[in-house]
Amino acid sequence: MSCFSLATPGGVKSKYRLGNECEVWSETHFTAVAYAGSDGTVAHLHFMPTVYIPTDTIGYNPNNNVTSPVFTTSSGATLSFPNLYVDLQGVSWLFGGTAWVGARYYKRESVYISDFFYWNPSGVGAGIEDIHLGKDLRLSYAAFAVDGEPVGGSPPAPSLPVQTDFGLRNDLQLRGIRPYASGEFQVGFQYIANYSNNPATHSGWGVTLQHVQQLLGGDNKLAVQYGRGGGTGFGTPARFYQPDFSLRRQLSESRVRVVDVLTVQPTEWLGAQAAFVYQHDDTGSGNAGDKQDWISTGARVGWGFTEHAKLLGEVGYDRVKKDNGADPLWLAKFTIAPAITAGKGFLTRPELRLFYTYAMWNENARTAGVDSGQIYIATNKLSGATYGIHAETWW
Repeated sequence: MSCFSLATPGGVKSKYRLGNECEVWSETHFTAVAYAGSDGTVAHLHFMPTVYIPTDTIGYNPNNNVTSPVFTTSSGATLSFPNLYVDLQGVSWLFGGTAWVGARYYKRESVYISDFFYWNPSGVGAGIEDIHLGKDLRLSYAAFAVDGEPVGGSPPAPSLPVQTDFGLRNDLQLRGIRPYASGEFQVGFQYIANYSNNPATHSGWGVTLQHVQQLLGGDNKLAVQYGRGGGTGFGTPARFYQPDFSLRRQLSESRVRVVDVLTVQPTEWLGAQAAFVYQHDDTGSGNAGDKQDWISTGARVGWGFTEHAKLLGEVGYDRVKKDNGADPLWLAKFTIAPAITAGKGFLTRPELRLFYTYAMWNENARTAGVDSGQIYIATNKLSGATYGIHAETWW
């Protein structure tokens, strides 16, 4: 099995997922009550073992292709614990807020069809979330450890930095700003304080503004983000779930990103998601090729034509262009997939799919490595196809 994707700024792959996922992935989140007080306070322990089995070539993965802080098998399978934290709810003087400490996925926002976590302040830290300031207004603050750039390794667990650099990422969010009943503004600010004495390290900051509009049985999310230095790390595409925060980014570096994702379910039998991403990266050096634009757009439609049966279709397009005059890299993919499902809804799961995927790309994308199995990189072919079966569920 080989999956089609394009390298985006930072070298992370972007792909539209339907009929285009080569890995086996499982996240199971367990929550246990650790304490229940007579005054209504409740503490929970959260624990999520995550199993990741990449299947790039003939169903098996080359040895040592994936590293893990827990263990790695000869087939590349890994086990990690992205959620392992304790929280405490119901403390009266926290005004409805929840105190927590540990490692966790934290207030992530994503494009489902491409697995792009564009606002992903996850990490290892502590905070108080959702302090109620009014009817819907909620304030959250968290502090996370930050170090240097990860070295080597592969998603979802890159190797730790060679040198230990320490910083603190302060994350402040205000959600529930409602100018009217069906709309909400959400604001986030992150500041990375550098406490390392290493001259190669720097601070950074970033801002996210998001508007959520309820419509057609779903919503539209429009996010605008701007960052400098390590604050350009808002989140990344595909299975690389760790946000790309780092003390090794120069303050001259900047990132502008606009994301719009529309998810609708206008009728019981018809649902869809469409997304658009524009991202501009600038190292600030002034050299040709150090500015880069990434555009990504795609849509998936689900038609539940009878009970427990759907027809799914997806199109996706990615394009990356540098400012040095070189031709852009681009890739387009198309998938059709009949499915046996639990229901007609767009996000109803499980779905058991039979898919056919066709992709095409240009020469620059081919030489950069456009498919996970590296089947086409040594050929002159500018298109390819896959077919197979896939299952997805959640509960």
